[in-house]
Amino acid sequence: MENYILLYGDKKPEDNICITNMFENSKPIHLGWTEFDYNHNMEIIEQSIKNGVKQIIFSGLEIGWDKLIKDIKEKNSNIKIKVICNTQDSLLYYDYERENFFKLLELAKEKQVYDIAFLRKGQYDTYKGLGYNCSYLKENYILKENKKVAIKLPNGKTDLGIYPLNYTWDKNIFNQLCIAKFFENCNLNYNRLEERMEDFLATMEIQSTKQKIEKIEDTELIQKISQNDATIATSFTDYMHPVFWISMELGIPCLVGNHADFLEEDLKQYVITKEEDNPIVNAKMVENMIKNKEKIHQLYKMWKQEYNKQAKEQLEKFIEK
Repeated sequence: MENYILLYGDKKPEDNICITNMFENSKPIHLGWTEFDYNHNMEIIEQSIKNGVKQIIFSGLEIGWDKLIKDIKEKNSNIKIKVICNTQDSLLYYDYERENFFKLLELAKEKQVYDIAFLRKGQYDTYKGLGYNCSYLKENYILKENKKVAIKLPNGKTDLGIYPLNYTWDKNIFNQLCIAKFFENCNLNYNRLEERMEDFLATMEIQSTKQKIEKIEDTELIQKISQNDATIATSFTDYMHPVFWISMELGIPCLVGNHADFLEEDLKQYVITKEEDNPIVNAKMVENMIKNKEKIHQLYKMWKQEYNKQAKEQLEKFIEK
């Protein structure tokens, strides 16, 4: 477990919350826009190899990293290179995602990338069936003792938290904001990513509090989420769920879209919606979550204990492969 290093960039900082929590040996590198970025990254990689690293794991394939991979293999053919896929087929709508994903598949065909790890079981089954050497990783996040904070005490008002970390269509932001409209005596705490969010809430006459997240990391998210009775993360599609994990780890129920394929049925009925674009249905689900907050937390704790073991086993299997 000590002979690897995981390298990650800042293109998708929300992913890094979970990835750096899962992998102890990790280091940030630049996206490969310029020769300076390439040289900076290669210096880190070469020093890691000198220090005894036998395999390099990339969190995603970002721009310019395909050249890094080819050059590493040319200079050090014995080094294993693995990539954790940080996209999914639904997101290939974006040119950037599609181009990098196809590059990843090509590198795997050329044996430059030894193994691709998928975080969604369906993706893993699909590409395994197509003949790619791949692994299945269970995404995870474990709240460390030193990060625990005081949870909101009852104040006669329902505080809902909505913390999208990216302003894109798949985050389903405005359908989420609407949910607070169907609560009485409710305040919506939200991450203000764009002026339109503020305008929308004013037009809909939804009482709200801006909570701009300046740095996307777990420490700041923990502080923001802890101020709520429940959180909402009903994006249309996702492969990483940092808001869900942090909220549930804090004992605050979180409504999530129908893409959290790692949960068991007892929990699904409370926290997964099948109608991400229906704020009326989702408001009722959030109300039910708050009523059953303690029960949900106990179900989560029982389930998570076993899930942590399985996630660790899958991770170790991936590294040792």
